[in-house]
Amino acid sequence: MGVGDRRSLDRADVVYRQWAREHLKSGDFRAWLASNSEGKILGGGALSLHPVQPRPGYERGVQPYLLSMYTERAYRGQGVASRIVREAVSWTRKQGYPSIRLHASEMGRRVYSNLGFKRSWEMKMDFRQQSKSRKSRRAKR
Repeated sequence: MGVGDRRSLDRADVVYRQWAREHLKSGDFRAWLASNSEGKILGGGALSLHPVQPRPGYERGVQPYLLSMYTERAYRGQGVASRIVREAVSWTRKQGYPSIRLHASEMGRRVYSNLGFKRSWEMKMDFRQQSKSRKSRRAKR
């Protein structure tokens, strides 16, 4: 997802593991792994049930959100990610949720669009980028 700094990734990994354990225990997190016949993990993905404000179609106050998709490099392009996404979509439908959302990396966009996902409009304000821009402008003065 564009984060190449190894130390940042390692720190985030520790926090993510703790977060995932807590949410698995509470039941608002599901994960799928794909393996071959020898038991080697080829890829995985997860679904988090994000709290949202109740509104028409979302009376449960929850939005299923697909995240943490990953396929081992040697198995990319072989349908591993598609299979995991289909499982997550199937589970979401069976639970009666009206939709599933995600933020796609550039690498994953084709997988999702081939399975029927549509791009939607979202805006964000990244305070880290604003801070860097301000520092850069100050340094130029």
